[in-house]
Amino acid sequence: MSNKYLGPADRQLIAEKWAAYASVREIAGLVGVAPKTIYEELRRGSNGTLDKNSRKAYNPELAQRRFQESLRRRGKPLNRTRAANE
Repeated sequence: MSNKYLGPADRQLIAEKWAAYASVREIAGLVGVAPKTIYEELRRGSNGTLDKNSRKAYNPELAQRRFQESLRRRGKPLNRTRAANE
């Protein structure tokens, strides 16, 4: 997978740091993405329960599965030159 998307290793790091009560900004710095990306990732991997720190629990496997599902639903990219000529 390209660097455009977070991979399973990135998601595992997010899970470890989130469980260790690291801040979103700290995790973003370690992963090399914007804090907004971490917030979106925490939402993607949330199963609705709270962890031992009373924060929303993050499951990296669930996040990866939801990410893969969203990729499948995207569909085929448009051919912009053909659409512009019509």
